[in-house]
Amino acid sequence: MQKSEEAAQQALKFLELAYKFEEEKNIENAVEYYKKAVGFLKESGYLMHRIGDIYERIEELEEIQKKEKIYQQINLKTQEEHLQSQAFTLLDGAKQLESEGFIEDSIEKYNSAIKLLGQSGWSESQLENLKRIIKNVAEKWKKEQKLQNQQKQSPPEEYATELRDQKPEIIGMFGHKASIEKKESIAQYRSKKKKEEETQDDAFAHIDKAKLFEADNNYS
Repeated sequence: MQKSEEAAQQALKFLELAYKFEEEKNIENAVEYYKKAVGFLKESGYLMHRIGDIYERIEELEEIQKKEKIYQQINLKTQEEHLQSQAFTLLDGAKQLESEGFIEDSIEKYNSAIKLLGQSGWSESQLENLKRIIKNVAEKWKKEQKLQNQQKQSPPEEYATELRDQKPEIIGMFGHKASIEKKESIAQYRSKKKKEEETQDDAFAHIDKAKLFEADNNYS
């Protein structure tokens, strides 16, 4: 008799805990303690007519639990699909930026896409290909940066060759640049031209004098 009463007390204790867990929406623990309560009720022999009600409640809670798991799975899948959609949009943007030469911005978008895909449930092996792409893009960017720095520090080879071959320049009367060699050639030409003009002037002067002399003779 004593043992039956103790079992009944234990059953009531577990029923109270089951009610409490149910109010807290902790269905898993509620079901567990309802089942424990049933076991002690059977052992006590008391309230046997309530065991059927408790089993019925257990079935209801297990059905609710099953539906909640399905809902959680659907909700999780929806969230994963949303994250993947955002990630794919970022990937498209990253590819576009890469093709336009904005490498640093492209790498940033690739990394953001990988983070979202990881949150959406992608495995490390699935992300490996994307990480390889980022590595290649990063190496390409480093090479371009290095090349740009080299170009800033020294002129291009063609320009350097041009500088070596270029003749010294001087500024002409009207602001035009000319090489010394060209300037000397111009000076020689001008000197020659001046002499020719002076010779022509002398010739014309002699002709004029001859004409005047001839005119004087005619009047004499």
